[in-house]
Amino acid sequence: MLRELLENASILEIVATFVALGLIAASILCLVYIIVGGITFILSAGNEEKIKKAVHTIRFAIIGLFVSFLAFFIVAFLAKLLDIPFNLDFSLIVDLMSEILNSLG
Repeated sequence: MLRELLENASILEIVATFVALGLIAASILCLVYIIVGGITFILSAGNEEKIKKAVHTIRFAIIGLFVSFLAFFIVAFLAKLLDIPFNLDFSLIVDLMSEILNSLG
């Protein structure tokens, strides 16, 4: 799918795909940082500094994911507002994610 996209697609389709890939990367990184923050919280053994660091890690991961989705919706809204044929929906994101997972495993 990515090879076909880069060879035959318009610039708007390529940009939409890279926005979708960025959203996928942000989601995966958010999940990783939430897990790391949770493990740090569990292993803190009551140390206030480690607990504070773990809570900040989890909080900033969730804020980062929220900002990523907010940017996605702002880009989609501006594309509709300016009549740009920017076709980006969650089915494209799901297709890209399944293609990435199939290529890895």
